[in-house]
Amino acid sequence: MFNKTTSYIFNRYGEIINDLSRRQTIKMQHQNFKLKNKSITNFNVYNDDVILKVTSGIVMLVVTLDPDSAEMEKFVIHRMIKIKRGVFFNLISITASAKVEMVCEFGTKKRTVDYTFSTAPIEYERVIPTVEIPEIYAYYYQVRNANYLFPGESHTFWELTFIDNGTLNTTIDNEDYQLRNFDLILYAPNQFHTQSTGMHESCSYLTILFEMNISDPSLISNRIFSSHRDIHNALNNFIKVSGNELYFDNDLMICYLKELIIKLLQYDFLQTTPIASTPMQQRFENEILNEIIIYINENIYQSLTIEEICHKFSISRSSLQTLFKNNLNVAPKQYISDLKLNKSKLLIKESMYTISEISSMLGFASIHYFSRKFKQQFGLTPTDYAKTIYN
Repeated sequence: MFNKTTSYIFNRYGEIINDLSRRQTIKMQHQNFKLKNKSITNFNVYNDDVILKVTSGIVMLVVTLDPDSAEMEKFVIHRMIKIKRGVFFNLISITASAKVEMVCEFGTKKRTVDYTFSTAPIEYERVIPTVEIPEIYAYYYQVRNANYLFPGESHTFWELTFIDNGTLNTTIDNEDYQLRNFDLILYAPNQFHTQSTGMHESCSYLTILFEMNISDPSLISNRIFSSHRDIHNALNNFIKVSGNELYFDNDLMICYLKELIIKLLQYDFLQTTPIASTPMQQRFENEILNEIIIYINENIYQSLTIEEICHKFSISRSSLQTLFKNNLNVAPKQYISDLKLNKSKLLIKESMYTISEISSMLGFASIHYFSRKFKQQFGLTPTDYAKTIYN
């Protein structure tokens, strides 16, 4: 999440300027310059305050009080800002280019200082995709009887196979693999692959053929993935949308397929969550979880306890924990706490109640406990958050 210069954190380095009078600007020097750089290797420091205003594009301000320390802050410049004298800063263009106006007193001097804590440039980390799926060519569900044999093929696009039921044997470039229920595998472009079933077992599976641009295909090739809950949900969403005929459903299909691919790329770094053993079990989990979440939302102003929820829905504590962990990847106590804290942010924004009243309304034990939990969750106290809203 980016910080803006309107954040209270920026107060260490400068302040927001609402406007400059014409009388002030006549007595000051103006400099307009164009930015294209995506990285910096040094800082500038002035012997007097300087005022910056972005006139086009989006600009990131990198600022520090000590150029020899790696402790620095990055802000997206929002509105007109004044940077205090003696503060070290530089600018990076987030957009392809940007224009900045700088205003300062006549005679203000600049000094450029190289930082010493690293030899690498400080860069703006662009938010860009690393996986692209331009097109889905085909998708179909297949049921193969026992003793099925597909002699093999290779093609220039990607192929995904997800096993819904049964066992499927496959070879990829003469390497043998066996896929069971909820397993999936990807055939990369130009990989020769075969498929077959055993003597006494049929198999049903989903096949998706698609074009994909990925920097390193080996990250998801030549391995079997066991489909945990997130992967299975993405597949279910893909299948659900594929049967619709609404506008932009094709875009949604590509989004769900891309979500699936990303989950596979993150596979070794994510905590796996098992899939419900049967559709009926999953339906039961969805229904009771929905009822519990509605109950929590309706009683958000009460001091909810896990014991109370378990008694209300005739469910054991361990079953409640498993239900939340499997479906929401969070403990029920943490879910309630997060919900209350998010609600407190909305109440602070409304400015109708004091921090103490909000703490009491949401059932926190004390204002000190509320303040501590709020800071743990959002990085600043309720009072400081209220100041940012006011600013």
